[in-house]
Order: sequence, then structure tokens, then C-alpha cells
Amino acid sequence: MRNKLCMYAVSVLVLAALPRAGAEVLFLSAGADSSAYTNSWVDYTGTVFGTGTGCTAETADPFRVNGISQGSYIAATSYPMATLSNPVSASAQGLWLGFLMRPEYPDTWAGGVRLSVDTSLPADARNMQFAGMAGWWGNSMQVGLAGPNSGPSAGYTVADGESIAVLAHFYDTGNSGTFNTGDLYVDANLADGISLGAPLVSGFTLEGAVASIGSLGLAADPVNPETRNYDNILVVTTAEEALAGLNTGVVAIPEPTTLMLCALSGLGALLFSRHRK
Repeated sequence: MRNKLCMYAVSVLVLAALPRAGAEVLFLSAGADSSAYTNSWVDYTGTVFGTGTGCTAETADPFRVNGISQGSYIAATSYPMATLSNPVSASAQGLWLGFLMRPEYPDTWAGGVRLSVDTSLPADARNMQFAGMAGWWGNSMQVGLAGPNSGPSAGYTVADGESIAVLAHFYDTGNSGTFNTGDLYVDANLADGISLGAPLVSGFTLEGAVASIGSLGLAADPVNPETRNYDNILVVTTAEEALAGLNTGVVAIPEPTTLMLCALSGLGALLFSRHRK
């Protein structure tokens, strides 16, 4: 029996020490960290089209998920951009983009978040050469998917002052080496927590042929001008992480040492139980 317990202990510790395959937080942002963004309202030639402050951390309470305030949020005014922790290459697993958003009346021009190409390119090039967008351009107010060379998909029409949760999955199909496909989910009932169910858009073709993503930008046109409110913005590699972050603003991945402590705790309880018998 002692040998069996020792073998069990070794197995538990080995499993606990293994990393969680495929799980990675590439970006996670709340309203308190608006300094992570820079103003990027320029075109591919570097021409500055407008002025703005990028984004400002606000402390009011437009976003309540499952009855819980998400705290400070970001008021974007001029397409501010932030970089991911690491550029990510296209794959079948892809990545998940999630955020809470609220448009403010009477601003209707643009809203949403776009994922842009690798940060090795200049900022003005990243601004225009994006891989995929979850949101809208123009006055449609319809949250859909779009790529740099593809028109917007159908989706969800958001009203001014309405708070919604958006989740998009961008990935590679057919081993193209690019982010060529997207799925879109929208939840307009934050009061009951975010549970996105079936996608509004599935298998949408993105024609930008972008192989690596390294940054993101928040849509808010300074020329009109307009303001978009955002919170719980995240880029992660699994749907589970995305839903956790949208609901709480926190994505927790246990470190191997934490998992080992949990395993040792469980083993101790087992040994104590065997000893009492």
C-alpha cells in the first residue's frame, strides 16, 4: 500500500508540474491602466488626421456584470493603440478578443476593437493593416466582423447608451499561415452575467492575409468627435479565459508551483485518511 501511495504521489506531482497547454494571456486591460495606450490617429503615410487624448480612465459605473461593478473604465477618443505582450502567429487555435463596450449618443461613426499586425512594423502601418475587427465602421451601429480587404459581416445592432459584451475568435483554417477566419458573439444582457451561446457570425472570411498579430486599437473617431467606453479588454488563447475575463476583468492561470501545492495538499489529506483507517 505504501508503494501505491508513493506512485500516486509521483503521478500527481508530475501532472501538476505540466504547463496548461495553449493557455496564454496576451493582453488584459481595465480602466485603471489607460496609460498602456497611445494615440494612433494617422494613416499609412503617417499623416495625422485628428487630435485626441487617446483614452482616459474614468471612474463612473457604466458596466455592471452580474450586478457587480467593473470599476473604472476607458473612455477612448482617438483610436488609441496598445501592444500585446507577445506577437502571436496564425494557427488553428487562433486567439480570442473580448471587451465590454458602450457607445454614447449622438456619436455613431465607429466602435469596437481591431487586432493589428506584428509590432515590428511602424505604428502608422499597424494602424491601417489590421488582421480583424469586431465592431463597426460608418453609421450602421451594427457590431460585426471585418478584415482589411473584406466588407463587414452581419451582426448585432447596438443602441446608443447600451452596454454590451463582444467576443470574437480569429483563427487560421486550411493551414494558410494567416488569420483568415472569424466567429462573433455578442451578449446584450450583462445583468445575468456573460454567457454568449451560439455565435452570431460563424466562419466569416477575413481577406487580409495577416500572419502575425501584435497590437490592438480601440475605435473612436476624433474628427467628429466621439467617445467610446470600454472595459475588460482582453486577448487570450482560449474561450474559457475569454469568458472569465469578460465576466470579472481577471484571468487567472495557476502557476505550476500553485498546482503542486494543491496536489501536495490533496495527497496529505489522502495519507491522513489512510492513517486513520
